[in-house]
Amino acid sequence: MAIAPFGIARADNPLTQILTGGAAILGVRAVAGPLNNFINTVMLANHVGNQDKTKVVPIVTIGSATYVGAAQVSGPANAVNNVQAVGSFAAAWNNNVWQVRALVPVDRLNVLQGFKRVYGAGVDAVINAKL
Repeated sequence: MAIAPFGIARADNPLTQILTGGAAILGVRAVAGPLNNFINTVMLANHVGNQDKTKVVPIVTIGSATYVGAAQVSGPANAVNNVQAVGSFAAAWNNNVWQVRALVPVDRLNVLQGFKRVYGAGVDAVINAKL
């Protein structure tokens, strides 16, 4: 399954990248509550409702380009309350036959400043936006 969070256009100017990335993160935060409610409703309608706390946070991918998407995380309230973002890390294995994208709940939005995995929280859904 391919995961394709919506991309932030690369620009030569770092300030432009920062402003564009910040706007995308603000956009995710602005719709996080309604998205979370929608996902919970869909899960419940499909008989896989979540009994733990849930919330929607940005997915932050750092690599050759910077991407921002969104994910729903779930788990015990104390764990979910500590999740600020989902870090996305990619790697290839066996001469690029297998590609892996790990999604890890983390305690900071700015993963470049260091972060810690939030144990007890997991990713329930990945959200993509049509641009």
